[in-house]
Amino acid sequence: MVPELLRERFALLQARNPRYSLRAFARDLNVHHGTLSQILRGRRHLSARHIRALGERLRLDADVIVSCCQHEIDAAILSLLRRPDLKHDSRWIASRTGIPLDEVNAALHRLLRTGALQMVATDDWRTHG
Repeated sequence: MVPELLRERFALLQARNPRYSLRAFARDLNVHHGTLSQILRGRRHLSARHIRALGERLRLDADVIVSCCQHEIDAAILSLLRRPDLKHDSRWIASRTGIPLDEVNAALHRLLRTGALQMVATDDWRTHG
């Protein structure tokens, strides 16, 4: 979600000024150009703190920033849930992802509510989609 927003904004700025470079965009966002390149290619994920900072620099609506944060948190948790060494415990998930425990619990509830996660048993969690 965040990389798409950044790509769209970069394309818009380049349409206005064809000489506008990735380095200039990174400078305007106060991000290293290598980091921005990795984000745009989907090779680097952002923490909620970084999403908020970029969202503010892009002057995104607060609801969009919150939605982006939730999307990234959900994606990080779903990715972790596919690991073979998974421990079915929100504290373990929080320690592995660096996401605060309360946000992990909120994300797990959100994933259950949307059907992206199903808890069949205490130690049997299944992801969908």
